[in-house]
Amino acid sequence: MVYVQQFLGPNGLIYSTEDDEGNVKILWGGRLYYSFNRNNLFSKYLGIALLDSIKVVQETICEFFHVSRNTITNVSRVYREQGVDGLRNYKHGAAGIEEEIRTFVIKLYVELENTRGYQRKILEAVEKKVQEGDFNKGISRSALHSILRKYKADREKQKKNNLEERKNRAREVADRERRNKKKNEEKHADNGNTQPELIQEIPEGEEICVEHGGAAAAAVFMDDYGLATDIPDNTEEENHYSNQELALTFALLNAGEIVTVEQDFQHLASYEMGGILGKNKLPSLSLYRKRIPAIVDKMNMREVLLETAKQVKKKLAFSRVVYIDGHFMPYHGSSKTLHGYYPQKRLAMHGREYFFVHERNGLPVYAAISDGYRKMRHYIVDIDEKLREIYGAAEKELLEIFDRGGYSKEFCVGIAERIRFICWRSDGRVVPKIKEWKEVVVEHQANSYGEVKERTFYAWERTREFQVEEKTATFREVWIRKGNKVSPALTNDRELPTEEVVRALTRRWGAQENMFKELKGHGIDRIHSYGKEEYTEEFLYKQGLEDPHEGIIREIANPEIRAENKKLTKLKAEKKKLAEKILSLEKAGKKKELIGVKRKYAGVKRRINNLIDRRASLPKKINLFGRIQEEKIVRLCDEKKLFFDWLKMNAIWAKREIMEIVKPCYQDLRDINKFVKSILNSRAYVRRKDDTLYVEFPFQRSKKRQNALVLLCDFLNEHKDIDLGFDYHRLIFSVREKH
Repeated sequence: MVYVQQFLGPNGLIYSTEDDEGNVKILWGGRLYYSFNRNNLFSKYLGIALLDSIKVVQETICEFFHVSRNTITNVSRVYREQGVDGLRNYKHGAAGIEEEIRTFVIKLYVELENTRGYQRKILEAVEKKVQEGDFNKGISRSALHSILRKYKADREKQKKNNLEERKNRAREVADRERRNKKKNEEKHADNGNTQPELIQEIPEGEEICVEHGGAAAAAVFMDDYGLATDIPDNTEEENHYSNQELALTFALLNAGEIVTVEQDFQHLASYEMGGILGKNKLPSLSLYRKRIPAIVDKMNMREVLLETAKQVKKKLAFSRVVYIDGHFMPYHGSSKTLHGYYPQKRLAMHGREYFFVHERNGLPVYAAISDGYRKMRHYIVDIDEKLREIYGAAEKELLEIFDRGGYSKEFCVGIAERIRFICWRSDGRVVPKIKEWKEVVVEHQANSYGEVKERTFYAWERTREFQVEEKTATFREVWIRKGNKVSPALTNDRELPTEEVVRALTRRWGAQENMFKELKGHGIDRIHSYGKEEYTEEFLYKQGLEDPHEGIIREIANPEIRAENKKLTKLKAEKKKLAEKILSLEKAGKKKELIGVKRKYAGVKRRINNLIDRRASLPKKINLFGRIQEEKIVRLCDEKKLFFDWLKMNAIWAKREIMEIVKPCYQDLRDINKFVKSILNSRAYVRRKDDTLYVEFPFQRSKKRQNALVLLCDFLNEHKDIDLGFDYHRLIFSVREKH
């Protein structure tokens, strides 16, 4: 027999109503039992406690009050133990961190910041205080991160406020001086014809203190790279800043990671920071936004990157072992773009890859940005042609190493005749029965200059022949073991010893992955422009993305199938939960609830079957260009980003050269990096005389820093005249003596 209460919810005639302002009325048997407003937490918690005390099921309370079962349990416990007063003081969520602990943690962080293991030391100090009875309880590492994150945010906010105050004060002083000057000129004017003159240059012989003036040290190296010669001259009447000055300012400040995108110029503090240009002020953000697009339009950035790499190769002597890998850049704009694969998140996301080439010592050699149309394998062939042009090398002279993203059996067979390569395999899942492994000792650069670390790997190899259609190629399949992990690699180099194959392949982890971190510090993953253009047949043929003789034939996996698979995954998870719930209800003998759950289970199962049938009816592959046109997908413009990234690569090359110069003064490579970055960020005293700009660094308290800086200045002063488009043609560097 079915009772009428079963149709009215688990608590008979109880139900609720709600208006637009969040006022909720709970009615029982048609009469008002309780009312509250969702914004009033006390009345909300009191209602939860009252309904739970009279055994209203938690499912109904959750529905009325929009809370979880845990909240109901916690509120009821507080009500039983502390009564109504306890509910007034009840706060949802975890207990807050005591202010004493927060203050103690921040004080320790200020003392230990930038030291190794500072988090562990802080946690141990807090735990010691707990044991001594000073604190009631300790904190977790996540709580420590939360405290430090808030402190850093507050500190950055305070810095910005201080910078803004200084800018305002400088602006007021400048305005006051301008007004006074104008009054004096008007007062002494000859028949009213005298015009106020804009003073843009540093006065002859006058010394000024320039924030981040140390960045000028990188200018000498950029002159050697011929950076200014690739930038077109001014065509406008705007003469306050040349095109070369705009570009070089960004490159110099990027060397010290002071700016990563042009928007950073609006946050720079000093009014006279433009001293590195021989002027009073830096260019403004609005000037960059006005002039840079016009400069970029006159440059073929892919050709400029190629020619600069050729020039730098002569100076830096790149190794002939090169690493090719992709760096994914997500796109967060609103336009529809093609998906790329984000390896860190293991997701297909809007964006595209940046393909970087690094040589054996980690220096960037060349970079190419994908159009999102092809996978990494397509770009390796193009990059190989560019690398041979940079090195002046013939086919198979360079050893090119890439990751699994570039691997496929068909691709390796296709390039075996013209590219010498080593790559990780992605299809070697079955490890052969290997009896004897060859021990390989691999040397890695340690943190101390001139010191190396040794790591032991084990290797075994065999010869494999791959055939794809009518093409056949013979390879060496090398299995590499480290601990319990065994991975296969493939190479067509028949002469390189097994040990050297392992060393070349495993060196990529340090040479390229560490350099990716450094590139991100310079803002290589920042997008400077969201300019967009349509994909056209002409563009696809011009870029070599499609063959005009074969037509547009590129196909991709049907994205609708991917969407259906996501839905199926969620439904299967829901089905599994319902199946577990059915088993538990059957054991408990709750027949009434079991009926409803089984009904839900049958519905989910039916939806799964319908989705599987729909997925089976969809084509597995679709024409990519057809989808682009149908979905109105656009491509992101590259030229402006490539322009700024070209400047960043010049900055990285210059910084790396400075590091090589000062290396003898330091042992720890991290100290070298820290020193160079601090020098490029350092203030400097600048004085202009005739055609020369004198840059003087402050005295360094550390003897090691002083010696390293003197060594750097001596090297820079050996360079004669520079041609960077500045108003001066010579740079003289020095370090102040202790007063």
